[in-house]
Amino acid sequence: MIKNKVLYLICSGLIYSTSYCFAQEKLTAETQQEIAQIAAGINKTPEAANRGFNELLKGKNKKNISILVAIGNAYLSHNCLSEAQAYAYNAMKINSKSSPVYMLAGDIALAQKNVGMACGYYEQAILFDTNCYDAYFKYARAYLGVNPQLSIEMLTKLKANHPELSEVNRELGNAYYQAKNYGKAKSAYDEFMQQGTPSAQDYSRYAMLLYLNKDYTQSLKSVNEGLAIDKDNHLLKRLRMYDLYETGAYKEGLEAADIFFNGQEESDYVYLDLLYHGRLLQANEQNEEAIQWFEKAIKADTSHEHPEIIKEASAAYEKLQNYPEAIHLYLLYLDELNEKAEVSDRFLLGRLYYMAAGGNTVNELEKKSYLKKADEIFAEISQRVPDNYLGYFWRARTNAMADPESTEGLAKPYYESALALLETKADASKSLIIECESYLGYYHFLKKDYEQSKVYWNKILQLDPENAIAKQALQEL
Repeated sequence: MIKNKVLYLICSGLIYSTSYCFAQEKLTAETQQEIAQIAAGINKTPEAANRGFNELLKGKNKKNISILVAIGNAYLSHNCLSEAQAYAYNAMKINSKSSPVYMLAGDIALAQKNVGMACGYYEQAILFDTNCYDAYFKYARAYLGVNPQLSIEMLTKLKANHPELSEVNRELGNAYYQAKNYGKAKSAYDEFMQQGTPSAQDYSRYAMLLYLNKDYTQSLKSVNEGLAIDKDNHLLKRLRMYDLYETGAYKEGLEAADIFFNGQEESDYVYLDLLYHGRLLQANEQNEEAIQWFEKAIKADTSHEHPEIIKEASAAYEKLQNYPEAIHLYLLYLDELNEKAEVSDRFLLGRLYYMAAGGNTVNELEKKSYLKKADEIFAEISQRVPDNYLGYFWRARTNAMADPESTEGLAKPYYESALALLETKADASKSLIIECESYLGYYHFLKKDYEQSKVYWNKILQLDPENAIAKQALQEL
């Protein structure tokens, strides 16, 4: 879908943190304060900090794993990775089976952007302490953008062992979201939203998943609940505009768009925001303004990944009966699609040429040109899908417009072909069949083939016994 990729990018930064890992020996408040005071000087007075930590580690604290890990984390938090690593290795020499030590080593490897090594350390932390929940979470987050399936597997293990941890469902939702499995992501978030204490950020992610699963009513409900917590949340305001459009609340949606676009930097908007504003304006019959926003959306799609925007802009011009511009944009849309263009896309172009030929302001020369192009496209469609009536039927209409008095019978072979196919379809539209038979009945009347003309008018009455035109034609015959 055009929206999924953009929404994925919009929301991919929502990462949550929870810390559950227990040191072997809990530090006293006094020791924690002392470490914090020394750590404050790591960047400004590194030598003094080093002396302070060495002093702290004298005597009975020399092999205190908890203090070594705390100092290592202090250096890590100040981005002094080599010093942090030295403390991690020293701690590992003292106790090679300490979960907090492997957590520190994993965090350092992650800071060095070595995801594989970091996750290896996190696995070691879990091996030595199956209740080190933070190792599960950090492993899952580390692989989130690299291999979300590994994240899912690790979180599934944690959930199986500790179903009471509601946060696991939130993290699982994130992992499934990254894997673009929106159905499972929604299910995981369903559980979290029921069991946990959601924040505005949680409501925004949940609303996004509901939106991606096309549950727009529930998405809007989640949006409103999130806005009650954080009325200025940019993502929630964005989703409110989307959901109101999708639920048909166009007037309210336009008001939501005005709020969303008020006061933000232009860089805070994506093409889908501009597109939805255009849709809302169009739904509120503000077609000229809608076109301006569609054009903005086209410009915002700098990578040309979403040609559907051009198609919507073309439809807006069609609604205004500006067929030349509608055709121009539709041709751009087909150029963007290139080899991905389907028969249905070509059909809609032919229909645009047909509509243009019947426009109020078109002159005879333009009309002839439009009909020629429409006829060529519908001929192509009938060749590509000969078992489908549409190519023949619209070619018949096109030729009927070129021969309004039916004197040349230009539409006859195409109405005959369309009728033959329609009559084989049990669910064929009666109105389309009647259109074919009306033309053929009238054509044979003009050619004074009255018996054949009667055949078609009688067929119409079998479908519609009260059809006034067929009754009148038979009376005259």
